[in-house]
Amino acid sequence: MRLSDAMARSLEGRRVVLTGVSRGIGFETAKRALAEGARVLGVAKDEARLAKATESLRGLGDFAPLRADLREPGAPRRVEDAVRERWGALDVLFNNAAILIAGAARSFEDEPSLALEESLEANVLAPYRLSMRLLPLLRAGREPRIVNVGSGAGTFEGVRLGGIASYRLSKWALNGLTLLLATHLAGHVAVNGFDPGWVKTDLGGPNAPGSPVDSAEGALAVLTLPFEVTGKLWKDGVEIPF
Repeated sequence: MRLSDAMARSLEGRRVVLTGVSRGIGFETAKRALAEGARVLGVAKDEARLAKATESLRGLGDFAPLRADLREPGAPRRVEDAVRERWGALDVLFNNAAILIAGAARSFEDEPSLALEESLEANVLAPYRLSMRLLPLLRAGREPRIVNVGSGAGTFEGVRLGGIASYRLSKWALNGLTLLLATHLAGHVAVNGFDPGWVKTDLGGPNAPGSPVDSAEGALAVLTLPFEVTGKLWKDGVEIPF
């Protein structure tokens, strides 16, 4: 299934929480969503980067920043409070924030201590907690949906490859979370995964072939899927296997 038709649909008035908004894929996705008429609450942990991103994004549409480190226990509540105060309901949660530790490590043995624990905390538990906290607001939204930004590194094919072991496992677990939530919330909240590809960002590195601008187009395709489409993984507007 290709999504060329869906990409022509507008996000006019859609209320969106987007994490990891201060740079890379999150920043470009926010720009794209704002251009399509979305109202965006952008979350990031680095105050200086968030302030710089806000200068650009506020000029493009209805954008509000929120500084929060989603690994901290009180962060989901802060996001919830901001959404309740601003909108009272939510249409889209775009779980984009993630970390990659020791990108050159060949295996678990080469990674620093607690690399796996920190990867699971940031890449799986943080989006899980935020999703659970925002579920009542999503249920009150219009055709609400959750998009979890995964990676080809976390597919069944990807976890058979060497390198970035903790990152691969965390994204594999995130894919599992996507499938479980899609089943649990079927008919109420659509839940899909999005693989932005290997992209030139702080996480992807300078040798990556992809561009965050191109990834934002793929993100828009997922954001504008028909509401009944759920429990799938998408890349460049095309469904791919988990």
